[in-house]
Amino acid sequence: MNSTLPIVIAPVEILTGVSIALLFGIAVAAFVGAISFGAAYFATERIPSIAGGLLTVLLTITTLYVSDIADASTVQPGLVLGLGSVGVLGLYATSRGRQLAADLPRATAGSVERTQPLAADAIDAVDAMGQVTIRSSGGVREFDGYPPLGPGLRKTLENGAWRLPADLPLSALETRLGDRLRTSYDLEAVSVAIDGRGRASITAAPPASGVATQVPDGWRAVSTRALLPAGLAPGDAVLVSGDSMTVSGTVLSATVDAFAADGVRPPTPESASDGFQGDGGTSSADSGHSADAVAVGGEGCVTVAVPTTDAETLLDADRVRVVVTSRGTTRVFDALSLLERSKAVIRRMTLTESVLDAIRGESDLTAFAVRRPGVSGIDSTRGHEWQFEPEPDALAIGMEAFVIGDGAMAFGDGPSNGSNPTLEVSY
Repeated sequence: MNSTLPIVIAPVEILTGVSIALLFGIAVAAFVGAISFGAAYFATERIPSIAGGLLTVLLTITTLYVSDIADASTVQPGLVLGLGSVGVLGLYATSRGRQLAADLPRATAGSVERTQPLAADAIDAVDAMGQVTIRSSGGVREFDGYPPLGPGLRKTLENGAWRLPADLPLSALETRLGDRLRTSYDLEAVSVAIDGRGRASITAAPPASGVATQVPDGWRAVSTRALLPAGLAPGDAVLVSGDSMTVSGTVLSATVDAFAADGVRPPTPESASDGFQGDGGTSSADSGHSADAVAVGGEGCVTVAVPTTDAETLLDADRVRVVVTSRGTTRVFDALSLLERSKAVIRRMTLTESVLDAIRGESDLTAFAVRRPGVSGIDSTRGHEWQFEPEPDALAIGMEAFVIGDGAMAFGDGPSNGSNPTLEVSY
C-alpha cells in the first residue's frame, strides 16, 4: 500500500533562508540605492521604484547562485520569503536615493551671476529713453517670520510697473528694482526675481512700524481718551493734564471716534489722508498707520510715550486734557532748504560698484551717512546704526547710504555730454 507522506519544512530552515536572503539583499539594496542617487543627481534620470525593486531581487538571486547558496533544482521556501523582503528593500532604497539627490544642492560650474539679458519680445518694448517697463507678476509672497503686508501696500506691489534701463542684465535689474522698492515703500526686506519677459516676482516684508519700535528706552506707551485738537499727529510733543498732575510726552498715534454723536462721521481734511510721513517717507496706508494718523479733532483715543515713572500716574487719571506744545524751528527742514537753494540733491540708495567708483573718484558725489546692509527697524542696535561722515575706504558694496551730489546731473537725471558724464544709480 503506497502512501504519500506530507513534506514537513522545519522552521529553522525557513529562518535560515530568510536570514541569508536579507544578509545579501541589504548590501544589494544599498548598491541599487546608490545607482538611483547617481542617476538622479548627475544624469537627472529617474529610476522607477518598481524597476529598482526587481533589479535588487535579480542581483540578490545572482549573488546567492554564484555563492553556491541557492540551488536552482529545488525550491527553498525560506529564500523565497527572504527575496520578497529584499524586493521591498529595493523599492525603499530606490525611492530614498531619488529623494536624497533632490535634497542635495547641485554643484554649478562657472559664475552663478545671472548675466543674461531680457528676451527679444521684452526688448522690443523699449522706449526712446532706452528703458523697459518691468511689471509685477501678480501675487506678492511674504517672508517667513515677518508680519503680513497691508492690503493697500500689497495691491500697490501687485499692480506696480517700474521703468529700468533695458541694456542691463537680469541680475542688475533685480538689484535695482529691489533697491527702488525698499526705498520707495520703506520695506523691511525685499527680494525680486525677474524673468526674460520682464515680469517681476516679488517677496516683501512690511515696514517695522510697531508701537514698541517708537518708544525710547525708559519710557512707556499709555493710551487714554481725551478731546483731541485738530491736526494732532504722531511725533507731536504734548502736555497731558489731569487730576492735578501734568505729564510731558510724545504722541505715537491719535484716532478720533469713527462717528459723531449724530451718527455722521466728521469730515477729514486733505492732510489726514496723507498720513504721517515717517523716516522712509511712506504714507499711513503703506506704513501701517490708520487713516486717522492726523487727527481731525474731537473725542478720541491718544497713545502717548511718557517716562516710566509717569506712566502709572497717567493711567490712574479718569479724564485728561491734551495740550500741544511748540517744538520751535525744525532744524532738519532748515538744513534741507539750504541744500535745495544750493541745488544739492540727496538720495538714499544701496552702494554699488559704479557708485563707489564715482564717490572715490573726481565726481561731486559724497556719502555722508551709511549703515550695514539688512539693519533696520527692530533689528537695529546701537552698534549698527547710521554712521555719519564715513571714510571713503570704509565704504563697501551693499551698504545703505545717503549720498549728496551737486545737482541732479550727478545722479544721471539730466542730459549728459562727453565732459560731464552721468552716473546710473538705483533709488
